[in-house]
Amino acid sequence: MTISLHLPNIASMRSINFAAITAAAAIGTIVVAGCGPASRQASLPAATTPVPSTVRTGSATATPQAVAAASARQLPISVESDSQMNAEGNYGPSSSILLPSSCRLTGTVVTAEGAYSNGGFVPNVYDRYGDIIVLYVRAAPSPGYAEGIQLGVSDIRESPVLGTHAPWRVSLSISPSVGVPAQCIVAAQPTHDPQFAP
Repeated sequence: MTISLHLPNIASMRSINFAAITAAAAIGTIVVAGCGPASRQASLPAATTPVPSTVRTGSATATPQAVAAASARQLPISVESDSQMNAEGNYGPSSSILLPSSCRLTGTVVTAEGAYSNGGFVPNVYDRYGDIIVLYVRAAPSPGYAEGIQLGVSDIRESPVLGTHAPWRVSLSISPSVGVPAQCIVAAQPTHDPQFAP
């Protein structure tokens, strides 16, 4: 009786051992690479990596500037007419020189911006009266108050001198306790200060 033994092929065993050694070497390289300077840099504490501050708004995340811009509410803005000026005892030059572009409510601050009509040219008569740009903020019209209740008017220290620069900007703060701002009106208000007179 003949017994035949199937011995493993030595050449194939050598190739298996070589493949295992190669795989182990590759894994070792990956592990060593994972401990190199690049991985240490990636694992630095969060405090050393500048991250823009964000604010969570619902399901989205935004920067504080974006939140502030989104929270600003546009209000309608108009220029005080000559008849309105006269009714309030303002007999100075017409406010029609003002060309408002926007009025925004951000938090409790109302800000109006604009330029001047006539391509920015402001006649000397406004300088002679020492006119300033005044911002009036009113609530929505209600019974007995067809034009809305006046909630506030810009302080003389916060009202720009008319004609000094274009564009212009004027702001005032409105306390939530006085009402909800609904409209803006700008006017040229004389101070009768002759400092700009020729």
